Amino acid sequence: MKKLLVVFWLITACFLIIGRVYAWEVPGYVRADAGVRMWFSVLEGDLIQSDRTKIGIAENMGLKKDKLAWEFFADLRVHNAHVFRLNAEPGTVYDQSVNGSYEKIRDWRLGYDLDFYMTPQFLFGANIDLVLAGYDTRVSNAVVGAQLYNYNEYTSLTFPTIGLHGAFYPIFENISLRPKLGGRVNWWNYNSLETWRWEVLSGVDIPVNMFWTWSISGGYRADHIKFKSNTDTQDINRTGFFLETSVLF
Repeated sequence: MKKLLVVFWLITACFLIIGRVYAWEVPGYVRADAGVRMWFSVLEGDLIQSDRTKIGIAENMGLKKDKLAWEFFADLRVHNAHVFRLNAEPGTVYDQSVNGSYEKIRDWRLGYDLDFYMTPQFLFGANIDLVLAGYDTRVSNAVVGAQLYNYNEYTSLTFPTIGLHGAFYPIFENISLRPKLGGRVNWWNYNSLETWRWEVLSGVDIPVNMFWTWSISGGYRADHIKFKSNTDTQDINRTGFFLETSVLF
C-alpha cells in the first residue's frame, strides 16, 4: 500500500504544475531518452532437481524475497517509427539467508521497437529484444524432506524475445503536462527456455523547454523465466511496483 501511495503522490504532484497549454506534436527528428528505474521486486520460485524435488527459494533456501532492483535505460528514436533501446540491471542479489544461500540476477537487454501506428495521442508497435542474462545461485544447507542440498551454479543465457507495446496520451486543457498510460509485453518459448515479461505504467512528461523534457512514471512489472542449468531447472518469478524518472532530449 505504501508503494501505491508513493506512485499516486508523485503523479498527483506533477498534475498540480499548472501552466500554459503546450503544443505537443509528433517529433520528426532524432530524440534521445535516458533514465533510471527503481523496481521494488519480489522473488518467488523453485529450483527443480533431476528427481523433481523442488527447493523453494524462500521456503528452503531462506532468501529474503523483497529487494530493490536498480535498472538503467536509454532510448534513441529515429524518424518517429524506429526506437533502439538499452536496459541494464547490473546485478540484484537476493540473500540474507541464515545458511549463506543467495540468488544473483543480471539482466541486460538490447531492443528495437517498430512503432507502426503513431499520433499525438496514440502509439502502437512491435518489439524485439536480445537478452543477456546471468543467474548466480548458491544453495547452502537447504533441507527438503530428509535431503540436504549444497551446490553452486552459474548460468549465462542469451536469447531473443518478441512482443508488443502501446501508449495513450490523454489531452487535458490548460496544463503544461503530457499524461501517459502505457504497456509492454515480451515472450519467448524454445527448447528448455520459457520466459515472459509484461508491465503497465502511468506518468507524466513535463516540458522544461524546447530542448528537453522531464518524465516521471510509476507502474507494475511481472517477469517469469524457466530454464535448465547443469544442476537444476530454475523456475523464477519476479513481480512488483516500480518508479522511474528520465530526461528526453
